[in-house]
Parts: sequence; structure tokens; C-alpha cells
Amino acid sequence: MTIRAKQVQRKSTGETMQVRVSFAELLVDSDTLTGTPTVAEQTTSDLTITAVQTNSGTVTILGKSVSAANAVTFLCAGGSVGTYVIKITVSTVGNSIFAREIVLSVQ
Repeated sequence: MTIRAKQVQRKSTGETMQVRVSFAELLVDSDTLTGTPTVAEQTTSDLTITAVQTNSGTVTILGKSVSAANAVTFLCAGGSVGTYVIKITVSTVGNSIFAREIVLSVQ
């Protein structure tokens, strides 16, 4: 079972939104994310997920400043009214692999 990230994302059916997920609390010392993360909807294939990458600069997530290469960002479009689960898998320079799920509510 994959651990759920803290945030719940919300969007309307016609929106395309940027989603940001921090992995900063999991990284030790100076470890950072590397490579291209994997982002996959777990419940259906209704969502369109594009532009998956690690953050190249500092971003704010849940009111906290997150340094470069400590978070994953992607664009999410589509979906019908309902709840979706999206799984994000990342690798780090220090050879760790982390997976987290987020909940996306489409209204």
C-alpha cells in the first residue's frame, strides 16, 4: 500500500492545473530527486497527465518553501466529477526510491 501525501487537490472538469508534490521531508542530508518521475492515475484513465518533472526552482507547497529538485510538478487535465488517486514515484541521487499517492477531487 502506498502512503498518501498530505494534500488533496481540487479542480473542475474543464480545468488544467499544475499539481505540486513535495518529497522534501523524505530526503536526508543533501539528497535530491533525479531523473524523470513517474506519475500515473490509479483509478481510471480519465485524466490527462503531462509535463512531469522535478521542480527546477523553489516552489511553495502547503505553505512551505521547497528547494529545487525536492518536489514533483505536473499538469493534470480532464476527468469527470469524482475522486481520483494519482501515484507519484521518484528516484534520488542517493539511490532511494519513494512513492506517494495524492487524491484529486474533480468537481
